[in-house]
Parts: sequence; structure tokens; C-alpha cells
Amino acid sequence: MNWEQLRAIIWLRFRLSRNQFIRAGQLNAVLSIGILTFMLIAAGVFTVLGLVLGPVAGAKARPEVLMLVWDGLICAFFFIWLTGLMVELQRSESIDLERLLHLPVSLQQVFVLNFAASHLTPSIILFLPAMIAFSIGLAFGVGPLMALLIPLVISFIFMISAWTYCLRGWLAALMVNKRRRRAILVWMTVCFVLLGQLPNVLVHSPFFRKQNQKSSTAVHDGKSDSLVSRALIDLHRPMPLGWVGYGAMRLRQGRPWPALGAAAAGCVLGALGLMRAYRLTLRFYTGAENKGAPSAAAQAVSPAVSRKPRGGLLVERRLPWLRDDIAGLALATFRSLARAPELKMALAMPLIFGAIGFSMFFSSSKGKLPWAVGEAATPVAVVLTLFFLAPSMANAFGLDRNGFRTLVLIPTRRDHILFAKNLGFFPFVALIALVLVAVVAALTNASWQAVLTGLVQIPTSFLLFCLPCNLTSILTPYRLAQGSLKAKRPKAIVLVAVFLSMLIQPIIVAPTLLPIGLQLVFRHDHWLPWLPVNLLGTLVILALAAGLYWISLPPLGRLLQRREQTILREVTEEVE
Repeated sequence: MNWEQLRAIIWLRFRLSRNQFIRAGQLNAVLSIGILTFMLIAAGVFTVLGLVLGPVAGAKARPEVLMLVWDGLICAFFFIWLTGLMVELQRSESIDLERLLHLPVSLQQVFVLNFAASHLTPSIILFLPAMIAFSIGLAFGVGPLMALLIPLVISFIFMISAWTYCLRGWLAALMVNKRRRRAILVWMTVCFVLLGQLPNVLVHSPFFRKQNQKSSTAVHDGKSDSLVSRALIDLHRPMPLGWVGYGAMRLRQGRPWPALGAAAAGCVLGALGLMRAYRLTLRFYTGAENKGAPSAAAQAVSPAVSRKPRGGLLVERRLPWLRDDIAGLALATFRSLARAPELKMALAMPLIFGAIGFSMFFSSSKGKLPWAVGEAATPVAVVLTLFFLAPSMANAFGLDRNGFRTLVLIPTRRDHILFAKNLGFFPFVALIALVLVAVVAALTNASWQAVLTGLVQIPTSFLLFCLPCNLTSILTPYRLAQGSLKAKRPKAIVLVAVFLSMLIQPIIVAPTLLPIGLQLVFRHDHWLPWLPVNLLGTLVILALAAGLYWISLPPLGRLLQRREQTILREVTEEVE
């Protein structure tokens, strides 16, 4: 190994990070240090808790309980890990190998460096020290045999990170084809939904219900003292996510071989994933993935015949009661968002939430729901839909990227640009909200008044959400990585602003839930039971929200005009 080259590469990465840190400004430096300090303090607190609670849990907890505790830790880690993967489905290397291919540099070292840098994630920083400390505490409380949990945990993290790195490389190779990228994003989302709902489906399947009934009968008859069904324990062995919990249970019972076998299997699987990731990385950067693709010269010889739609282009159409420049910009925004994979990922989040709600509803006990549930369910569904789509709406110009230059050059008033941007988002919000309102109304047997109130709630909540989202889009824009929802090396102030806007949004939309309370009061006191208070109150709030939105557009337009050069630099600048 050439250590001089490795030192030079590490120094280069350090200088690039340092220059980026300096260019971000003093406020961003303070916020970055604050966020890093908070994460380190949280990791230290979790580590201390693991050392303190380990001896207590080891001395008092039964083996099955210890298995469930480790299952909870692993599931929490895996959920945060998958959340990070969902917003970063493309390659994100610390050192770009493409710039080193022409140099006499050992690419294996750079690959290992990039793989090690990929471990600097919040999930590993928070969970890995805590899990190791908990294993040490269990070793003090039970015996030295529990120390075998440490290699088991490390091998599990290595296996997960290696195959995740391999998955990102494989997706990067596939996403070179832009037509294929959208289908990949959709299917990845579906796979994650199915993976997240798999445990719930298995637990509530007829097989597990029979096993649970048998276990409960055995416990009542005194034939078994196990707190967990035998089927659930057997499910841990073929599933890698259950290896740590299963190994902890067997170690607590004095049997080390399952833990040693799981650790060895994790190391072997991780090594295979890392080898596969390296081969995919070389193929990606050396162009082996594109050998069968036609060259640009060949495409120039036989250009495709562009066909104009029979009814004309979408952006050439007119919208009633709107000026032509506003209508054209709104339709252009709609077409751009319809083609953007980032918005498809954002639209999938409310549907994922709906799928989780479906599984919870069908797995719970059936019965007639209270009247208030049906009245409150439809407005809450609309608010949750907008809450999931708010991050995309709060970075309306970041989705434009280099296309924002056009907005700077056109002579359209800046408040009209904001209005057109919001108008382009509304069809997507309305479509997802309508689906969730219909689903919720069917599940809760909501009345026609509740359904109609939910429909009126869609534009009401949308207008209220636009107020903080427009302000955040102007003050803290950021460039999105191509094909993902992750910002390309965002400044700390951007993260803080997005977090504060997410906290403010529930407060802003809180007035939309006031009519529900009034309806409950009128119904409880038997005041005018025929009067649809909820619907009338929502209509009044809709008028107030429309007025407030219309009043806010001119000052926000002037603010956009003052900051458009800053926004242009933020959303178009390539960050090293």
C-alpha cells in the first residue's frame, strides 16, 4: 500500500471540507459546530446509559426480554439508516474516483476511504457506541460470555453498510439512464413500504396467530414459561435483522455458538457486499455500464423526429381567470414537477403513511368508531399530506436548479412568480389529499359533511402552508442532488431553517381544526344539531386564508427580487 498517496488524498479531502466550511460563513460554522456537538453529546449520553443499564438488564431480564430489547435497538437503527438511504438513492462519494482514474493512485485505497467515510452518519454515531456500551454492561452483569455481542454488533453494522454501499453503486449505474431512473425510484419506494410492513403482516398472519394461541394456552396450562412465541423466536434465525437479538438470547442462556456463527456470517456477507460494490464502482467510473449505449455521433446522424402533441404543448394552453404569463409559468412548473423524481419521492410519503394506516386498521379489533373520529379524520389527513410535502414546497426554487436563470431574466412580477409556483404544486397536493380523504372516509364511515369539509380543507391548508414555505424558499434555498431529496452539502442554517419551518407549520394550520371543536361543542350541548358548523367554519377560514395569502404575496415578491441573485448562486452553484 502507498501510504504517501493515501495521506495526500486524505489531505485533499480535508482541504476541500475546510474551504467549504470557511465559505459557508460564521453563522453556518457556529450552527455546524452546534449540531455536531449535540450529536456527540447525545452519543455520549446513550453510551453512558448503555453502561449503566447493561448490568441491571443482564442481572434481571429474562433471555426473551433481552432478545426483544436488542430487536428494538436494531429496528430503530435500521429505520434511521433506511431513512437516510431514501433521501440519498444516488452515489455520493467523499472522493470522486473519476478525477483520479488518470493518476497513478491505488483506487482500492480510495474506495476503502470512501466506504469508511460513508459510516459517518447519525445512525452509526448515535447507535454503535451505545450498543457496544450496552454489550459491555451486559458482560459485567451476566458474565464475560456476553462480550461476544460486540463482534456480533460490529459484523451486523459492517454487513448492512457494505450492502447499502453496493446498493447505491448499483442504483447509480442504473440511473445513468434518465428514463429508467424514475421507474427505479418508484419501485424502491414500493420495496421499502413492503419491507416496512413485512413484520406487521407476518405477526398478524394466520400462522403466527395459531402459534401465539398455542403459546398462550401452554403458558396458562403451566407447560411453558416463555414470554415470546416459539414461531417468533424461530423467525430470528433466517432474518439478518434478528441475528443480534437471537444471539443475545442464546448468550444469556449460556450458548455462545449461535452468536459466533451469526458474527462470522455477517463478516462473510459484508465482505461479499464490499467486493461486489468495488466491482460495480469500477464499472461505473470506467464506463463499462454504457458500452452498449449509442454514441452521441450516432444519435446525431439519425435524429429522432419530434412530434408535437395534437392539442398543442401544455405550456401553450391558457388557464381561466389568469394572465398568460402566470398561466404559462404555472403550467411549466407543473410539467417540470411531473417529470421530477424528487417530487415523486415526496408524493410517496403520504401514500406510505396511508399504507401503514391500512395495516394498523386491519390488524386492530373491529368495531364502530365514535362520531368524532370520522369528523376529525378527513381534515387531519389533509394536514398530514401537506406536512409530508412541505419540504419540497419550502425549496421551490431548488428544484429548478439551473432553470432558475430563466426566472431571473423574465420580466414577470416576482409576486406573480411565487403565485405561479404555488399554483403548479397544488394539483399534486390535491390529488394525494383526495386519495387519503377517500380512504379515511371509507375506513371511518365519515358523514357527507365530514367529506365535504375535508375537500374544502385542501385549499385552506394549502394556502396556509404556502406562507412559511414561500418565505423559506426565498431565505434559505439549497441545491438538491440530482434524483434525490438530499441537499448537496447544505449549510447548517439551511437545516435549522427547514427544521424551524416544520415546527411552525402545525401552529399555522391549527386554526383549520377549530371548526371541529365547535362542531363537537354544538353537538354535545344540542345547539342547532342540523347546522353544519364544521363546514361553515372551514369556509370562513378558507376566505381568511385566501385573504392572508393574497396580502403576503407583494412583500414576498419584493423580498424575492432583492434576493434572486443569492438564490441563483445557491441553486446553480456546483458544490465540491
